[in-house]
Amino acid sequence: MSKFDLVDTLYSDLRYMTHAKAKILREVMLEEDARTILEIGFAQGKSSAYIAAVLEDQGEGSLLTIDMQSATRQSPNIEDVLEKLGLSHRVTPLYCKRSYTWELQRLINAPETPQFDLCFFDGGHTWDSTGFGVVLVDMLLRPGGVMILNDLDWSIGRSPYFKNKPKAMAKYDDDEIASEPVRLVRDTILGKLGYENIRPQDEIMFGVSRKPF
Repeated sequence: MSKFDLVDTLYSDLRYMTHAKAKILREVMLEEDARTILEIGFAQGKSSAYIAAVLEDQGEGSLLTIDMQSATRQSPNIEDVLEKLGLSHRVTPLYCKRSYTWELQRLINAPETPQFDLCFFDGGHTWDSTGFGVVLVDMLLRPGGVMILNDLDWSIGRSPYFKNKPKAMAKYDDDEIASEPVRLVRDTILGKLGYENIRPQDEIMFGVSRKPF
């Protein structure tokens, strides 16, 4: 059994990454020969496991993934998931205290700045965090690298988190509440940076875009 299929077998009920999305992610990774991967937002680590499984099945590659320290309190958490699957050696989880954008700053200003083939971006979702986040990720993505934005249809107005926190929602203007900020980031910011939408996947709410060479 492939490691990819093993993720399905052991963790089919784990949240946030569906089999349909994982198949598209695998197809893009293989088509682009992506071996150095950056992930923003891993929650319990299901998406990380799929990415690591693709790399393991190919016999090469690594994933650097970032989320909040609170992710360690998940049950199972990413480290539990990866250990059970035998994929821990493919993945380096980074836990941030306040924001993944500060961890990206550390990577950008490291003595040897890493360069990634592909980024799977599934964090923040608001205009502020996603917009700033993709600008920082762009500095870490190689020319011709691929950015995959998840949840193009997410909105503040439809978010269960914000529906349960009306005071938090009240801070936003009506047009921002109604907007789809991840899609807006893809079409506006990535568009201005010269990215090309190479594989429209609106039916599963993926945005797959290539950085200019």
